[in-house]
Amino acid sequence: MISVFANYLCAVHKATRILVFLALICAISANVQAQTKANDSTGIKKLDPRKATIYSAICPGLGQIYNHKAWKAVIVYAGLAGVTYGYIFNQAQYKSYQHAVDLRFDTLTTTIDTKYPDLTDGTVQSLRDYHRRNRDIFILAFFGIYALNIIDANVDAHLQEFSINKDLTLRWQPTMSLGSATTRPTTGIHLKLTF
Repeated sequence: MISVFANYLCAVHKATRILVFLALICAISANVQAQTKANDSTGIKKLDPRKATIYSAICPGLGQIYNHKAWKAVIVYAGLAGVTYGYIFNQAQYKSYQHAVDLRFDTLTTTIDTKYPDLTDGTVQSLRDYHRRNRDIFILAFFGIYALNIIDANVDAHLQEFSINKDLTLRWQPTMSLGSATTRPTTGIHLKLTF
C-alpha cells in the first residue's frame, strides 16, 4: 500500500511540474502576442476569435490569456489539475484491486492476496469496477474541461467587441384594440425595444 501511495505522489508531482511549465510557456507567448495587437478606430484592441480558439486548442488557458482574462486560465488549470489528480488516484486504486482479483482467481493455490485479506471476492471486484468507472469519468471530465476551455476562449473573444449602447431601453404600455363589431375588445401589453 505504501509503494502505491509513493508512486501516486510521484505521478502527482510530475503532473504538477508539467502544468506549471505549460502555464509559464503560455504566459510568455501570450505576452508576446498581446504586444502585436491592432487597434480599431475607437482605440479598443481587437481580439481575433479564431486566434483565441486556436491558442486554447494548442495549450489550454492560452486563449483566455490572449483575451486578457488570466484568471480564467487559472480556473482552467485548476480544473485540469483536479481531474488529473482524480484520474491518477483512481487508476492506482484500479490497478491495485485488479492485481488482487488476478491473485484470487488464478489457478495456482500458492498465490494468496495479502493486500486485502479481509475483503471478500465480490467486494474486491466491486471496488475494482468502482475505481475503473471513476477513472473513465475523470477521462471524460478532462476532455469536457478542455472543450469548455476552447468554447470559452472563442465566445469571450467574440464578446470583447460587443458594446451595449447607453440608449438601450425597453418601454411598455398597456394597449386595447377594438375588433370588429361582433367581437369584444382585447387588451394586451405593447413592448418597444430601442437600441
